[in-house]
Amino acid sequence: MTKMPDQVEDSRKNEAGAVSEAGNVSFVRALPVIIGIIVIFALCEFIIDTFFPNLTRVQTNIAGIFLIAVVSALSVLWFNQTSKKKNQEIKSINRELLQEIIIRNRTEERLNYLNFHDKLTGLYNRAFFEEQLQRFSAARYSPVTILVYDVDGLKFINDTLGHDVGDSLLVTVANVIKDSFREGDVVARTGGDEFALLIPNSNETVVKNTNNKILAAITTYNNENSKMPISISVGRATSHDGLDVNDLFKEADNNMYREKLHRSQSARSAIVQTLKKALGARDFITEGHAERMQDLVTDLAKTIKLPERKLADLRLLAQFHDIGKVGIPDSILFKPGPLTDEEYTEMKRHCEIGHIIAMSPPDLGPIADFILKHHEWWNGEGYPLGLREEQIPLECRILAVADAYDAMTSDRPYREAMSSGDALKELKRCSGAQFDPVLVNEFVGLVGRQVIAEPGQVLH
Repeated sequence: MTKMPDQVEDSRKNEAGAVSEAGNVSFVRALPVIIGIIVIFALCEFIIDTFFPNLTRVQTNIAGIFLIAVVSALSVLWFNQTSKKKNQEIKSINRELLQEIIIRNRTEERLNYLNFHDKLTGLYNRAFFEEQLQRFSAARYSPVTILVYDVDGLKFINDTLGHDVGDSLLVTVANVIKDSFREGDVVARTGGDEFALLIPNSNETVVKNTNNKILAAITTYNNENSKMPISISVGRATSHDGLDVNDLFKEADNNMYREKLHRSQSARSAIVQTLKKALGARDFITEGHAERMQDLVTDLAKTIKLPERKLADLRLLAQFHDIGKVGIPDSILFKPGPLTDEEYTEMKRHCEIGHIIAMSPPDLGPIADFILKHHEWWNGEGYPLGLREEQIPLECRILAVADAYDAMTSDRPYREAMSSGDALKELKRCSGAQFDPVLVNEFVGLVGRQVIAEPGQVLH
Protein backbone atom coordinates (compact mmCIF):
# COMPACT_ATOMS: atom_id res chain seq x y z
CA MET A 1 0.00 0.00 0.00
CA THR A 2 1.31 3.52 -0.93
CA LYS A 3 1.55 5.96 2.01
CA MET A 4 -0.16 9.36 1.83
CA PRO A 5 2.02 12.51 2.29
CA ASP A 6 0.60 13.14 5.78
CA GLN A 7 1.39 9.57 6.77
CA VAL A 8 4.95 9.92 5.46
CA GLU A 9 5.39 13.10 7.43
CA ASP A 10 4.03 11.44 10.61
CA SER A 11 6.29 8.48 10.04
CA ARG A 12 9.33 10.75 9.71
CA LYS A 13 8.36 12.55 12.90
CA ASN A 14 7.98 9.26 14.75
CA GLU A 15 11.36 8.05 13.48
CA ALA A 16 12.96 11.34 14.47
CA GLY A 17 11.30 11.08 17.90
CA ALA A 18 12.56 7.52 18.33
CA VAL A 19 16.10 8.56 17.36
CA SER A 20 15.89 11.51 19.73
CA GLU A 21 14.62 9.26 22.55
CA ALA A 22 17.40 6.72 21.93
CA GLY A 23 19.90 9.56 22.00
CA ASN A 24 18.49 10.79 25.28
CA VAL A 25 18.79 7.28 26.81
CA SER A 26 22.42 6.99 25.65
CA PHE A 27 23.18 10.42 27.05
CA VAL A 28 21.60 9.55 30.41
CA ARG A 29 23.67 6.36 30.61
CA ALA A 30 26.86 8.21 29.67
CA LEU A 31 26.21 11.12 32.02
CA PRO A 32 27.81 9.53 35.14
CA VAL A 33 30.97 8.78 33.12
CA ILE A 34 31.14 12.34 31.78
CA ILE A 35 30.61 13.80 35.26
CA GLY A 36 33.30 11.45 36.64
CA ILE A 37 35.84 12.61 34.03
CA ILE A 38 35.06 16.28 34.71
CA VAL A 39 35.40 15.70 38.47
CA ILE A 40 38.75 13.94 38.03
CA PHE A 41 40.11 16.75 35.84
CA ALA A 42 38.83 19.42 38.25
CA LEU A 43 40.29 17.53 41.21
CA CYS A 44 43.67 17.25 39.49
CA GLU A 45 43.70 20.96 38.62
CA PHE A 46 42.83 21.81 42.22
CA ILE A 47 45.63 19.64 43.62
CA ILE A 48 48.26 21.11 41.20
CA ASP A 49 47.21 24.72 41.79
CA THR A 50 47.08 24.27 45.56
CA PHE A 51 50.17 22.21 46.27
CA PHE A 52 52.37 22.78 43.20
CA PRO A 53 51.84 26.44 42.08
CA ASN A 54 55.42 26.93 40.71
CA LEU A 55 55.42 24.13 38.12
CA THR A 56 56.06 24.91 34.47
CA ARG A 57 53.41 24.21 31.86
CA VAL A 58 55.09 20.92 30.86
CA GLN A 59 55.50 19.86 34.47
CA THR A 60 51.90 20.74 35.14
CA ASN A 61 50.73 18.58 32.25
CA ILE A 62 52.90 15.66 33.40
CA ALA A 63 51.67 16.03 36.98
CA GLY A 64 48.09 16.23 35.73
CA ILE A 65 48.49 13.04 33.68
CA PHE A 66 50.07 11.28 36.69
CA LEU A 67 47.32 12.39 39.05
CA ILE A 68 44.63 11.38 36.57
CA ALA A 69 46.25 7.94 36.29
CA VAL A 70 46.43 7.55 40.09
CA VAL A 71 42.84 8.69 40.65
CA SER A 72 41.66 6.50 37.78
CA ALA A 73 43.51 3.49 39.24
CA LEU A 74 42.00 4.11 42.68
CA SER A 75 38.58 4.47 41.09
CA VAL A 76 39.03 1.17 39.23
CA LEU A 77 40.16 -0.58 42.47
CA TRP A 78 37.18 0.82 44.35
CA PHE A 79 34.84 -0.26 41.59
CA ASN A 80 36.35 -3.77 41.55
CA GLN A 81 36.01 -4.14 45.33
CA THR A 82 32.46 -2.90 45.22
CA SER A 83 31.67 -5.29 42.35
CA LYS A 84 33.23 -8.25 44.21
CA LYS A 85 31.20 -7.50 47.33
CA LYS A 86 28.07 -7.19 45.25
CA ASN A 87 28.85 -10.45 43.44
CA GLN A 88 29.39 -12.22 46.77
CA GLU A 89 26.05 -10.95 48.02
CA ILE A 90 24.39 -12.13 44.82
CA LYS A 91 26.07 -15.56 45.10
CA SER A 92 24.97 -15.85 48.73
CA ILE A 93 21.40 -14.98 47.79
CA ASN A 94 21.54 -17.49 44.93
CA ARG A 95 22.82 -20.20 47.25
CA GLU A 96 20.01 -19.51 49.72
CA LEU A 97 17.45 -19.56 46.91
CA LEU A 98 18.90 -22.80 45.55
CA GLN A 99 18.81 -24.40 49.01
CA GLU A 100 15.22 -23.27 49.47
CA ILE A 101 14.29 -24.70 46.07
CA ILE A 102 15.97 -28.02 46.94
CA ILE A 103 14.17 -28.21 50.30
CA ARG A 104 10.87 -27.32 48.66
CA ASN A 105 11.37 -29.97 45.96
CA ARG A 106 12.25 -32.60 48.54
CA THR A 107 9.21 -31.65 50.62
CA GLU A 108 6.98 -31.92 47.55
CA GLU A 109 8.51 -35.29 46.68
CA ARG A 110 7.95 -36.50 50.25
CA LEU A 111 4.34 -35.28 50.22
CA ASN A 112 3.76 -36.94 46.87
CA TYR A 113 5.26 -40.16 48.26
CA LEU A 114 3.09 -40.06 51.38
CA ASN A 115 -0.01 -39.39 49.30
CA PHE A 116 0.29 -42.89 47.82
CA HIS A 117 2.41 -44.82 50.36
CA ASP A 118 1.86 -46.17 53.85
CA LYS A 119 4.24 -44.43 56.25
CA LEU A 120 4.84 -47.48 58.46
CA THR A 121 5.44 -50.26 55.92
CA GLY A 122 6.48 -48.35 52.81
CA LEU A 123 3.86 -50.18 50.74
CA TYR A 124 1.24 -48.39 48.66
CA ASN A 125 -1.76 -47.11 50.64
CA ARG A 126 -5.47 -47.63 50.11
CA ALA A 127 -5.85 -44.47 47.99
CA PHE A 128 -3.30 -45.74 45.46
CA PHE A 129 -4.78 -49.26 45.57
CA GLU A 130 -8.26 -47.98 44.75
CA GLU A 131 -6.86 -45.84 41.94
CA GLN A 132 -5.10 -48.87 40.44
CA LEU A 133 -8.23 -50.95 40.95
CA GLN A 134 -10.11 -48.59 38.63
CA ARG A 135 -7.25 -48.65 36.11
CA PHE A 136 -7.20 -52.46 36.06
CA SER A 137 -10.92 -52.55 35.29
CA ALA A 138 -9.98 -52.13 31.60
CA ALA A 139 -10.48 -55.25 29.50
CA ARG A 140 -6.78 -55.59 28.62
CA TYR A 141 -5.98 -56.44 32.27
CA SER A 142 -8.64 -59.13 32.60
CA PRO A 143 -8.84 -61.40 34.47
CA VAL A 144 -7.88 -59.54 37.64
CA THR A 145 -7.42 -61.27 41.01
CA ILE A 146 -7.42 -59.65 44.44
CA LEU A 147 -5.80 -61.37 47.42
CA VAL A 148 -6.64 -59.90 50.84
CA TYR A 149 -4.47 -60.73 53.87
CA ASP A 150 -5.39 -59.89 57.46
CA VAL A 151 -2.94 -60.21 60.37
CA ASP A 152 -4.56 -62.39 63.03
CA GLY A 153 -4.47 -61.19 66.63
CA LEU A 154 -3.00 -57.73 65.95
CA LYS A 155 -5.37 -55.95 68.36
CA PHE A 156 -4.57 -58.55 71.01
CA ILE A 157 -0.84 -57.94 70.52
CA ASN A 158 -1.30 -54.15 70.65
CA ASP A 159 -3.37 -54.41 73.85
CA THR A 160 -0.95 -56.74 75.64
CA LEU A 161 2.55 -56.05 74.31
CA GLY A 162 2.07 -52.50 73.04
CA HIS A 163 1.77 -50.85 69.64
CA ASP A 164 5.53 -50.90 69.02
CA VAL A 165 5.46 -54.72 68.94
CA GLY A 166 2.33 -54.64 66.76
CA ASP A 167 3.94 -52.18 64.34
CA SER A 168 7.05 -54.34 64.14
CA LEU A 169 4.88 -57.35 63.25
CA LEU A 170 3.10 -55.35 60.52
CA VAL A 171 6.44 -54.35 58.98
CA THR A 172 7.54 -58.00 59.01
CA VAL A 173 4.32 -59.13 57.29
CA ALA A 174 4.67 -56.33 54.73
CA ASN A 175 8.22 -57.43 53.88
CA VAL A 176 7.14 -61.06 53.49
CA ILE A 177 4.32 -60.10 51.11
CA LYS A 178 6.45 -57.55 49.24
CA ASP A 179 9.12 -60.16 48.49
CA SER A 180 6.57 -62.59 47.04
CA PHE A 181 4.71 -60.71 44.30
CA ARG A 182 5.52 -60.24 40.61
CA GLU A 183 6.63 -57.05 38.91
CA GLY A 184 3.50 -55.30 37.73
CA ASP A 185 1.37 -56.52 40.63
CA VAL A 186 0.21 -53.96 43.20
CA VAL A 187 0.57 -54.66 46.93
CA ALA A 188 -0.85 -52.19 49.45
CA ARG A 189 -1.71 -51.81 53.11
CA THR A 190 -5.44 -51.13 52.90
CA GLY A 191 -6.26 -51.02 56.62
CA GLY A 192 -4.82 -51.26 60.11
CA ASP A 193 -4.15 -55.00 59.93
CA GLU A 194 -5.08 -55.63 56.29
CA PHE A 195 -3.02 -55.95 53.12
CA ALA A 196 -4.24 -56.44 49.55
CA LEU A 197 -2.53 -57.78 46.44
CA LEU A 198 -3.83 -56.80 42.99
CA ILE A 199 -2.81 -59.22 40.21
CA PRO A 200 -3.70 -58.23 36.61
CA ASN A 201 -3.80 -60.76 33.76
CA SER A 202 -3.96 -63.56 36.30
CA ASN A 203 -4.90 -67.19 36.01
CA GLU A 204 -5.41 -69.96 38.56
CA THR A 205 -1.79 -71.09 38.40
CA VAL A 206 -0.36 -67.59 38.93
CA VAL A 207 -2.70 -66.92 41.86
CA LYS A 208 -1.94 -70.24 43.57
CA ASN A 209 1.80 -69.82 43.11
CA THR A 210 1.75 -66.29 44.53
CA ASN A 211 -0.38 -67.24 47.54
CA ASN A 212 1.65 -70.39 48.25
CA LYS A 213 4.87 -68.40 48.04
CA ILE A 214 3.60 -65.95 50.68
CA LEU A 215 2.34 -68.72 52.99
CA ALA A 216 5.63 -70.62 52.63
CA ALA A 217 7.59 -67.46 53.49
CA ILE A 218 5.48 -67.02 56.65
CA THR A 219 6.06 -70.65 57.67
CA THR A 220 9.81 -70.18 57.18
CA TYR A 221 9.73 -67.00 59.26
CA ASN A 222 7.83 -68.70 62.10
CA ASN A 223 10.28 -71.59 62.14
CA GLU A 224 13.22 -69.19 62.41
CA ASN A 225 11.61 -66.65 64.79
CA SER A 226 9.80 -68.16 67.75
CA LYS A 227 9.36 -64.90 69.71
CA MET A 228 6.22 -63.73 67.88
CA PRO A 229 4.62 -66.01 65.25
CA ILE A 230 2.86 -64.57 62.21
CA SER A 231 -0.65 -65.78 61.48
CA ILE A 232 -2.71 -64.40 58.58
CA SER A 233 -6.16 -65.04 57.14
CA VAL A 234 -6.50 -65.00 53.35
CA GLY A 235 -9.37 -64.20 51.02
CA ARG A 236 -9.35 -63.99 47.24
CA ALA A 237 -11.62 -63.22 44.29
CA THR A 238 -11.07 -63.26 40.52
CA SER A 239 -12.98 -61.07 38.07
CA HIS A 240 -15.51 -62.58 35.69
CA ASP A 241 -18.11 -61.26 33.30
CA GLY A 242 -20.28 -58.54 34.76
CA LEU A 243 -18.43 -58.23 38.07
CA ASP A 244 -17.50 -54.67 39.05
CA VAL A 245 -13.96 -54.21 40.43
CA ASN A 246 -15.32 -52.68 43.64
CA ASP A 247 -17.54 -55.73 44.15
CA LEU A 248 -14.46 -57.87 43.47
CA PHE A 249 -12.65 -56.26 46.41
CA LYS A 250 -15.69 -56.79 48.67
CA GLU A 251 -15.89 -60.45 47.64
CA ALA A 252 -12.19 -61.02 48.49
CA ASP A 253 -12.65 -59.18 51.80
CA ASN A 254 -15.69 -61.27 52.74
CA ASN A 255 -13.86 -64.49 51.91
CA MET A 256 -11.00 -63.38 54.16
CA TYR A 257 -13.33 -62.72 57.10
CA ARG A 258 -14.91 -66.15 56.72
CA GLU A 259 -11.49 -67.74 57.09
CA LYS A 260 -10.65 -65.41 59.98
CA LEU A 261 -13.62 -66.69 62.00
CA HIS A 262 -12.10 -70.18 61.91
CA ARG A 263 -8.53 -69.03 62.62
CA SER A 264 -8.88 -66.31 65.26
CA GLN A 265 -9.07 -68.55 68.34
CA SER A 266 -6.16 -70.77 67.27
CA ALA A 267 -4.08 -67.70 66.37
CA ARG A 268 -4.66 -66.16 69.80
CA SER A 269 -3.82 -69.44 71.48
CA ALA A 270 -0.54 -69.57 69.57
CA ILE A 271 0.28 -66.02 70.66
CA VAL A 272 -0.56 -66.81 74.29
CA GLN A 273 1.66 -69.91 74.18
CA THR A 274 4.45 -67.65 72.94
CA LEU A 275 3.80 -65.23 75.81
CA LYS A 276 3.88 -68.10 78.28
CA LYS A 277 7.29 -69.08 76.95
CA ALA A 278 8.42 -65.47 77.25
CA LEU A 279 7.28 -65.40 80.88
CA GLY A 280 9.13 -68.64 81.52
CA ALA A 281 12.29 -67.24 79.97
CA ARG A 282 12.10 -64.20 82.26
CA ASP A 283 11.49 -66.30 85.38
CA PHE A 284 15.22 -67.10 85.70
CA ILE A 285 15.61 -63.54 87.02
CA THR A 286 13.48 -64.50 90.05
CA GLU A 287 15.10 -67.94 90.41
CA GLY A 288 12.04 -70.15 90.01
CA HIS A 289 9.47 -67.73 91.45
CA ALA A 290 6.53 -69.49 89.78
CA GLU A 291 7.47 -72.94 91.14
CA ARG A 292 7.96 -71.65 94.71
CA MET A 293 4.67 -69.77 94.50
CA GLN A 294 2.76 -72.94 93.55
CA ASP A 295 4.10 -74.71 96.64
CA LEU A 296 3.37 -71.78 98.97
CA VAL A 297 -0.22 -71.15 97.81
CA THR A 298 -1.04 -74.87 97.81
CA ASP A 299 0.23 -75.29 101.37
CA LEU A 300 -1.69 -72.23 102.60
CA ALA A 301 -4.86 -73.31 100.76
CA LYS A 302 -4.70 -76.74 102.36
CA THR A 303 -4.14 -75.14 105.78
CA ILE A 304 -7.41 -73.20 105.50
CA LYS A 305 -9.08 -76.28 103.96
CA LEU A 306 -9.79 -74.75 100.54
CA PRO A 307 -11.83 -77.24 98.45
CA GLU A 308 -9.69 -79.52 96.29
CA ARG A 309 -11.48 -78.40 93.12
CA LYS A 310 -10.09 -74.86 93.63
CA LEU A 311 -6.48 -75.94 94.07
CA ALA A 312 -5.90 -76.48 90.34
CA ASP A 313 -6.94 -72.90 89.50
CA LEU A 314 -4.87 -71.59 92.42
CA ARG A 315 -1.75 -73.40 91.18
CA LEU A 316 -2.42 -72.03 87.69
CA LEU A 317 -2.78 -68.53 89.15
CA ALA A 318 0.52 -68.92 91.01
CA GLN A 319 2.23 -69.81 87.74
CA PHE A 320 0.69 -67.16 85.48
CA HIS A 321 -0.42 -64.28 87.74
CA ASP A 322 2.41 -62.12 86.34
CA ILE A 323 1.92 -63.02 82.67
CA GLY A 324 0.95 -59.40 82.02
CA LYS A 325 4.55 -58.39 82.74
CA VAL A 326 5.50 -59.55 79.24
CA GLY A 327 3.91 -56.27 78.13
CA ILE A 328 6.03 -54.13 80.48
CA PRO A 329 9.34 -52.73 79.15
CA ASP A 330 12.44 -54.49 80.47
CA SER A 331 13.87 -51.09 81.44
CA ILE A 332 11.11 -50.86 84.07
CA LEU A 333 10.79 -54.53 84.93
CA PHE A 334 14.48 -55.03 85.73
CA LYS A 335 15.36 -51.53 86.90
CA PRO A 336 18.03 -51.74 89.64
CA GLY A 337 16.38 -49.19 91.90
CA PRO A 338 13.06 -47.61 92.94
CA LEU A 339 10.56 -46.82 90.18
CA THR A 340 9.47 -43.29 89.37
CA ASP A 341 5.76 -42.41 89.60
CA GLU A 342 5.41 -42.77 85.83
CA GLU A 343 7.22 -46.12 85.82
CA TYR A 344 5.09 -47.40 88.71
CA THR A 345 1.92 -46.40 86.84
CA GLU A 346 3.17 -48.34 83.82
CA MET A 347 4.08 -51.35 86.00
CA LYS A 348 0.55 -51.45 87.46
CA ARG A 349 -0.81 -52.06 83.95
CA HIS A 350 0.43 -55.66 84.09
CA CYS A 351 -2.77 -56.75 85.88
CA GLU A 352 -4.98 -55.49 83.06
CA ILE A 353 -2.62 -56.78 80.37
CA GLY A 354 -2.57 -60.19 82.07
CA HIS A 355 -6.38 -60.20 82.23
CA ILE A 356 -6.61 -59.56 78.47
CA ILE A 357 -4.13 -62.34 77.76
CA ALA A 358 -5.87 -64.83 80.05
CA MET A 359 -9.28 -64.14 78.49
CA SER A 360 -8.09 -65.48 75.12
CA PRO A 361 -7.18 -69.17 75.53
CA PRO A 362 -9.59 -71.56 77.29
CA ASP A 363 -6.92 -72.93 79.64
CA LEU A 364 -6.35 -69.54 81.37
CA GLY A 365 -9.96 -68.34 81.24
CA PRO A 366 -10.88 -69.52 84.79
CA ILE A 367 -8.12 -67.40 86.37
CA ALA A 368 -8.51 -64.26 84.21
CA ASP A 369 -10.52 -62.45 86.92
CA PHE A 370 -7.97 -63.45 89.57
CA ILE A 371 -5.10 -62.10 87.47
CA LEU A 372 -6.91 -58.77 87.20
CA LYS A 373 -7.44 -58.50 90.99
CA HIS A 374 -4.30 -60.06 92.48
CA HIS A 375 -2.86 -56.67 93.55
CA GLU A 376 -5.94 -55.48 95.46
CA TRP A 377 -5.36 -54.61 99.16
CA TRP A 378 -7.44 -55.59 102.18
CA ASN A 379 -7.96 -51.90 103.06
CA GLY A 380 -9.05 -50.94 99.51
CA GLU A 381 -5.86 -49.08 98.57
CA GLY A 382 -4.67 -51.60 95.98
CA TYR A 383 -5.14 -51.59 92.20
CA PRO A 384 -6.62 -51.57 89.61
CA LEU A 385 -10.22 -51.61 91.00
CA GLY A 386 -9.75 -50.52 94.64
CA LEU A 387 -11.60 -53.56 96.04
CA ARG A 388 -11.49 -54.25 99.79
CA GLU A 389 -11.81 -57.13 102.24
CA GLU A 390 -14.29 -59.83 101.11
CA GLN A 391 -14.76 -58.12 97.73
CA ILE A 392 -11.35 -59.51 96.82
CA PRO A 393 -11.50 -63.18 95.70
CA LEU A 394 -10.04 -65.57 98.30
CA GLU A 395 -7.59 -66.93 95.72
CA CYS A 396 -6.17 -63.42 95.22
CA ARG A 397 -5.81 -62.88 98.97
CA ILE A 398 -3.94 -66.18 99.33
CA LEU A 399 -1.67 -65.29 96.43
CA ALA A 400 -0.95 -61.81 97.84
CA VAL A 401 0.44 -63.20 101.10
CA ALA A 402 2.53 -65.91 99.42
CA ASP A 403 3.77 -63.55 96.69
CA ALA A 404 4.90 -60.88 99.19
CA TYR A 405 6.73 -63.47 101.31
CA ASP A 406 8.54 -64.96 98.31
CA ALA A 407 9.46 -61.49 97.00
CA MET A 408 10.91 -60.42 100.33
CA THR A 409 12.93 -63.64 100.78
CA SER A 410 14.37 -63.51 97.24
CA ASP A 411 17.18 -61.34 95.86
CA ARG A 412 16.14 -58.44 93.67
CA PRO A 413 18.24 -56.20 91.36
CA TYR A 414 17.81 -53.33 93.84
CA ARG A 415 18.18 -55.21 97.21
CA GLU A 416 19.28 -58.42 98.89
CA ALA A 417 16.84 -61.02 100.23
CA MET A 418 15.39 -60.68 103.73
CA SER A 419 15.55 -63.48 106.26
CA SER A 420 12.42 -65.55 106.74
CA GLY A 421 11.91 -64.03 110.19
CA ASP A 422 12.09 -60.45 108.93
CA ALA A 423 9.70 -61.26 106.11
CA LEU A 424 7.14 -62.72 108.53
CA LYS A 425 7.42 -59.63 110.75
CA GLU A 426 6.74 -57.45 107.70
CA LEU A 427 3.68 -59.53 106.81
CA LYS A 428 2.35 -59.04 110.37
CA ARG A 429 3.02 -55.31 110.17
CA CYS A 430 0.96 -55.04 106.98
CA SER A 431 -1.77 -57.40 108.22
CA GLY A 432 -5.17 -55.70 108.05
CA ALA A 433 -3.86 -53.10 105.60
CA GLN A 434 -2.36 -54.88 102.59
CA PHE A 435 -3.18 -58.46 103.59
CA ASP A 436 -6.09 -60.47 104.96
CA PRO A 437 -5.26 -60.72 108.72
CA VAL A 438 -6.68 -64.24 109.05
CA LEU A 439 -4.55 -65.53 106.18
CA VAL A 440 -1.43 -63.80 107.56
CA ASN A 441 -1.85 -65.60 110.89
CA GLU A 442 -2.35 -68.93 109.12
CA PHE A 443 0.68 -68.34 106.91
CA VAL A 444 2.96 -67.35 109.81
CA GLY A 445 1.95 -70.53 111.62
CA LEU A 446 2.49 -72.58 108.46
CA VAL A 447 6.00 -71.23 107.83
CA GLY A 448 6.84 -71.52 111.54
CA ARG A 449 6.06 -75.22 111.42
CA GLN A 450 8.25 -75.70 108.32
CA VAL A 451 11.43 -74.09 109.63
CA ILE A 452 13.85 -74.68 112.49
CA ALA A 453 13.46 -72.03 115.20
CA GLU A 454 16.47 -70.62 117.02
CA PRO A 455 16.22 -68.31 120.08
CA GLY A 456 14.92 -64.90 119.00
CA GLN A 457 14.81 -65.67 115.26
CA VAL A 458 12.94 -67.70 112.67
CA LEU A 459 15.22 -69.12 109.99
CA HIS A 460 14.69 -70.58 106.54
